[in-house]
Amino acid sequence: MSHDKISQAARTRMAQTGEPYAAARRAVIREHRAAGERIPSPSAKWFAISYGDDWSARITDSLDRLLFRAGRGISGVEVDAAEIRVRMGSFKLDIPRTSVRSVRRSQARVGRTTGVHSHGGRGRWLVNGSAEGLAELVIDPPCRVSPSIDTMFGLGPSRVSQLTVSLDDPDGFIAAVEGNVPIR
Repeated sequence: MSHDKISQAARTRMAQTGEPYAAARRAVIREHRAAGERIPSPSAKWFAISYGDDWSARITDSLDRLLFRAGRGISGVEVDAAEIRVRMGSFKLDIPRTSVRSVRRSQARVGRTTGVHSHGGRGRWLVNGSAEGLAELVIDPPCRVSPSIDTMFGLGPSRVSQLTVSLDDPDGFIAAVEGNVPIR
């Protein structure tokens, strides 16, 4: 990534998050490396994964930071015109926008469960740092998530047909996915 692109992305992040330039620049470089050197679209909208303040959410946040350079403020969902990218710890899922059948607020009762979980091997996944701000995507055709530390109990790529994710701004996410607001 060239210096000009890094600078532009850092200034955009500064405007969105209020971070100082140096912190925004480091975050842009870190996200760029984590994305496998794929340059994020300038029109993409980023939504942070919400983390609770109870002990289980603190443990999830701490382990994500320690092991994966992820966690509060880093883990999130990026929505652009073509794709929705979910990142939390070692979990990475890219969902084509054309595969999203519905998006809505979720009433799932997740209790104190935090992290990345597959429910019953039926394509239902939970990616959360808290029980608040849950949004649910129905995906058809299902996407595949590759094996990683977060998904290691599967014996190969696992399918994802329903994804529930905890977000700081679930209503903004729903509006962006539905296309009710311009993606910036």
